[in-house]
Amino acid sequence: MARTAMVGRVALGAMAAAWLIGLAFILSHRIFVTNDSLSNYIHVWYVGDHFWHGHGIPLHMPVLGHGEAYAFPYGFIPWFSAALLHPLFGDWIVTLWLVVGALGVIAAQWCAFPELRGAWWTALLLANPMLVEGPLLGQLPFLWAIAMLFAAIALWRRERWLAAAVMLGLAQATHPAVVLPIAGPIVLARLIWEPNRPRLLACYALSLAIAAPAAWLVAASPSVGDSSTRTLVTNFVDTVSLRAIVVAAPFIGLVVQRTPLARIPAIILVGLIALNVILVPIRKDRYAWTALTRTADVSLETFIQSDDFHPGATYRILRVRDGKVGMYQLVRAGARLDSEPFPESIDRRSWPSRVEYAEFLRKRKVDYIIIYAAYNARYRTNEHALLEDSVAGTRSISPCAQLVAATAEYAVYSVAPGTCGPQ
Repeated sequence: MARTAMVGRVALGAMAAAWLIGLAFILSHRIFVTNDSLSNYIHVWYVGDHFWHGHGIPLHMPVLGHGEAYAFPYGFIPWFSAALLHPLFGDWIVTLWLVVGALGVIAAQWCAFPELRGAWWTALLLANPMLVEGPLLGQLPFLWAIAMLFAAIALWRRERWLAAAVMLGLAQATHPAVVLPIAGPIVLARLIWEPNRPRLLACYALSLAIAAPAAWLVAASPSVGDSSTRTLVTNFVDTVSLRAIVVAAPFIGLVVQRTPLARIPAIILVGLIALNVILVPIRKDRYAWTALTRTADVSLETFIQSDDFHPGATYRILRVRDGKVGMYQLVRAGARLDSEPFPESIDRRSWPSRVEYAEFLRKRKVDYIIIYAAYNARYRTNEHALLEDSVAGTRSISPCAQLVAATAEYAVYSVAPGTCGPQ
């Protein structure tokens, strides 16, 4: 038994060291460029700039989503607190807040489940692949929300009912689309054992009231309106089911403690570590892992500093492998974007005709399109072909599209969707 405990402490030390090294790599980046991170930098910069120039806390964010985006479609607490510190730390405050969120989940989980504070159990929780993904993918609002959810569980177990309800409300408000469908089943399950069910339901109702405004903003966000029902449902199911594993892990641990599996923690740990590796190609996480040593691609600065760039115009940028850094560069330079920095909002697809494509551009209020050769190679849509087909021989005719700049990497078109004729 003593040897098992000693090995458990070694295992925990190894897992803790791996986490600390990974988080140190993240902190070494002013901008940590990974799958979902740039949305945080864009919103924090905009809110901080708006607030510190005396305009208060913004509701709308006209630089995104063809002028219809909200400054806080979710993530108010982490984004606004980071925005308050943005003048002191610059973009690095977002990187720091990402690490704080990850550590917050680990700490709150430890507080909520004292039964799992042993070395082996803590090591197993640290090896959870979905928890590892959180900071690697740059999921700042999710991490903060789950830390609050675990804090709410800890408060409830300490019989601090009102504080638990408020904390749960803040967790759901921080990421409604993910935490609301996770918290609901937890509350329903708790009803089975709860001695005072009216109190539980009243506290849950209070938490929903706190989260309601944030949930409304999610539904009103243009990224929802710009996406098909099928896309929304698919993304919702995929995202919630995978993220729920972070919350389910300690509950699974409580169950495993009561089974013969509790005698083989080393085998479970090895399996979880192996699963982290196996999931890299399956989850397409190579881009996230290589973010630990990636530097931000700022090659678009050449175009932004040229006479071909027009601040105040609405740009549609189609790029790959830059983690949406180009989007951030454009809005900081004074441009507007036709989408939010999410794949479903960008709307990467082919169109059946120039007319339908022109209508799409008109609704998005697009003035310029930046399309990269790498984008064509990756997604193989017909968008570039439609643009080329729309380019007129001379600029005096005011055609649907005009080529205004071109390099080996990208081409820039000005567009006037209303002039597209039927094809």
